[in-house]
Amino acid sequence: MSLLEICQGYTTSVLVVLLAVMMIYRWHKQKVKNLPPGPTGVPIFGCLPFMDTLAELTFTKWSKKYGPIFTVHLGQTRVVVLNSYEAIVEALINQGDKFNGRVHNFFTNLSSNGHGILFIEGEKWRIQRKFGTRALAGAGVHGKTYEQRVLEESAHLIEVFRSKDEKPFNIETPLIFAVANVINGIIMQEKCEEGNERLQAYVVEIIEGLIKIVSILNYTQRQFIFVVGVFFMLLSVIHKNIKGLNILILGTENFGRHFILPSLCIAMVSVFPVHEKTHEDKGKCNFLFKTQLLYFLKDIFVAGTETSTSTIIWALYYLIRHPEIQDKVHREIDAELGRDGKLSLKTNLPYTKAVLQETYRIRTVTPLAIPRRTRGDVNLMGYFIPKHTEIISNLWWVHNDPEHWDEPDVFRPERHLDTNGNLVMLNRVIPFSIGPRNCLGENLARIEIYLFLVSILQKFVVLPNPDDPNPPITLQP
Repeated sequence: MSLLEICQGYTTSVLVVLLAVMMIYRWHKQKVKNLPPGPTGVPIFGCLPFMDTLAELTFTKWSKKYGPIFTVHLGQTRVVVLNSYEAIVEALINQGDKFNGRVHNFFTNLSSNGHGILFIEGEKWRIQRKFGTRALAGAGVHGKTYEQRVLEESAHLIEVFRSKDEKPFNIETPLIFAVANVINGIIMQEKCEEGNERLQAYVVEIIEGLIKIVSILNYTQRQFIFVVGVFFMLLSVIHKNIKGLNILILGTENFGRHFILPSLCIAMVSVFPVHEKTHEDKGKCNFLFKTQLLYFLKDIFVAGTETSTSTIIWALYYLIRHPEIQDKVHREIDAELGRDGKLSLKTNLPYTKAVLQETYRIRTVTPLAIPRRTRGDVNLMGYFIPKHTEIISNLWWVHNDPEHWDEPDVFRPERHLDTNGNLVMLNRVIPFSIGPRNCLGENLARIEIYLFLVSILQKFVVLPNPDDPNPPITLQP
């Protein structure tokens, strides 16, 4: 072996050792006094190697050892997990202004580019939230309330179902189109219907992409060795989704003209006059306005389509698995509406609403909510949490804590009714999260889910696939 080869080998070894020392030093430097306790993890990867596929189950297991508030390092990111209803309320409501930040990383920056509503924070978020609340308050779109718009789409969905002549079919695709049409009517006045294959194709592609993103993220929680490969897979899916959403919204004739109520357009424009005064180039101002509006509408479309569809499908799934519960729902609807009665939000259907509440509880669509970030140093229930710490709220555990839910893995709508059969809205059912940054579209989502579900059950009995009458009820990772 030559002297040069020996020197090269020695240099490589030194660099590896220095890198390892730097990583270990950085790992220990991250420690902060009086942080919530938690598992130690290993340098570089943190606790990723020790996580199960479903993070909410791992966090619940660690909570039993470290308490309802604990610290975990996921890779190089310090995360504080809130694993009880009391901890979540104390943070997100009682100190909501300190926990209303959003996590900024490569993927959130790629998907939002600093715009929209989901991943922005500070004053920009407050302005957009105010506008979004106004836009989604149910005031009406093009002269129609959200209730009227959902009922119109429900009627069309029923006709689609009838066209199947009672033959088995997958309800997911027509249901996705029906839910998407409610948002589409606000954004661009186009519908996913026969003859509009372009829009149908983009909606399906976007929804499938969202499901794939969630699957990939769940996969990385466990298979950390393949993080690099999965990173590029996730990057590709996100890029494809953004491109599809851009074409979906910008490619419509009505974007920028009739996509939303004129009064709401005015409200949106009024948000930006300060930029017009401080920038000499008004073209740049118009670009900022249109870019922000585009990302805002994309966030609304994404948040308002997949989650509502998933909840309706889960509700129907449990009704299929529990025909005695579906029979009770049918009897209640028949007694109150009959087969041809006019449905409205005021229709008194407490048991059916209890079925929905139980669906929200047992199958939380976003079990860990959207992560928050502390906007400053915070003291929470005796612990110190430094500024810019990522916060994860385990909503799944709130909905499955056996101390508050008898047999939480059992689907039991009666737990949401009082002794007189009246609906009880239990405060521990929080599928849309809580506090200042709870789901902006919660009201619209609840309207959609309720009216679509009742419309279907008013006309049909939902049966399982004859080829697979007893599908597994457990989540598949």
